[in-house]
Amino acid sequence: MSLLAKWESSIDARWWMAAFWLVWCASTVLMLLPAQDLPKVNIWDKAEHAGTFFALMALATLGYYQKYSLQRLALLLITYGIAIECIQFFIPSRSFSVLDMVADTTGVLPAWWLAAKINTL
Repeated sequence: MSLLAKWESSIDARWWMAAFWLVWCASTVLMLLPAQDLPKVNIWDKAEHAGTFFALMALATLGYYQKYSLQRLALLLITYGIAIECIQFFIPSRSFSVLDMVADTTGVLPAWWLAAKINTL
């Protein structure tokens, strides 16, 4: 049994799934709010994106490890990041940003790599 499977099984997968959906809902709301309604955070915007998507990939891996491959989870989250940017195009005071999509992907990829490495232990 891999280290990831042992760690994942130590906490019921439903808790990881609940944590994933809680973070997903919160981040979706924040990414779709008008810019003037966003809370002020003193972190670089791209770091916020990367950190959010790193957390989403980590939680998705822990919650859905038995159901979906790491590749599928990563692809779904990258697609979600692209979709959010497309939706932001239609929200006043928000804008479509290729750099935000790159930051989202930059968050997913290290979490994917880390999960794959842990999975081989």
